[in-house]
Amino acid sequence: MNLAPHLGKLSLALALLGATVALRAAIDPQTFDYAKGSLNEQEDKPDTPKTGKIVLGLAGDSTVTYNAGYAAGLRAHCDKQLQIINRSRGGRTTVSFRKDGRWADILKIKPDYVMIQFGHNDNGVMDDATYAKNLAQFVDEARAAGIKPILVTPVSRRYWQDDGTIKDDLGGKVAAMRRVAEEKKVPLMELHERAVDLYLKVGRKVSETWGLPKADPKDPKVIILDKTHFNAEGSAAMGRVVADELKRVVPELAPYLN
Repeated sequence: MNLAPHLGKLSLALALLGATVALRAAIDPQTFDYAKGSLNEQEDKPDTPKTGKIVLGLAGDSTVTYNAGYAAGLRAHCDKQLQIINRSRGGRTTVSFRKDGRWADILKIKPDYVMIQFGHNDNGVMDDATYAKNLAQFVDEARAAGIKPILVTPVSRRYWQDDGTIKDDLGGKVAAMRRVAEEKKVPLMELHERAVDLYLKVGRKVSETWGLPKADPKDPKVIILDKTHFNAEGSAAMGRVVADELKRVVPELAPYLN
């Protein structure tokens, strides 16, 4: 039996494995900084200097921020050469993010890539067709500015049901974003589905500890944990998921993510 072809394949496999391990070892991750300072101090400014080899902009609502979302967790999985500039802010929709100048900031910063995630606040204030139109406009304008857009389906809330499943209250917006991604040929991060996968994996008891404290609508004197946002532990857990999904849909960024 001639073992040469098999040994050749084995050598190639080991070489590739060694290269992968070396590449991962070469990544110099950024620190995990969650909710440092005031709300204004936490977000990246429009005039943040570009210091990274590659710049990734974040455009979204509170679930994408450093103080209530997954951005701190994501950044901790980025090599220092992959710089995040985050202009996300709580309460924003595809309309208000533009009206308050944050989208103009993104275009002025001109990152190499921009992750675009909206939907939580758009739900209930606009129909799916308007939402899709707004997303398509973001995509067109980003490309015109030389920025590569990445659409991100809105991260799922933790609305557990009695049967052990997660209630989907963002299905219309998720479907609309998928249509835009297909029509515009844009990379699509399926964060909505990956978030549900994570919640089911860790279980209800654990996932419900990831919320931020708020007054119970039924009794304002009682403090409960919300089911939308992320504390530091939740940001770290979801940041891992976001990093993995980003590597999947934008493989050229994989060398800068662990």
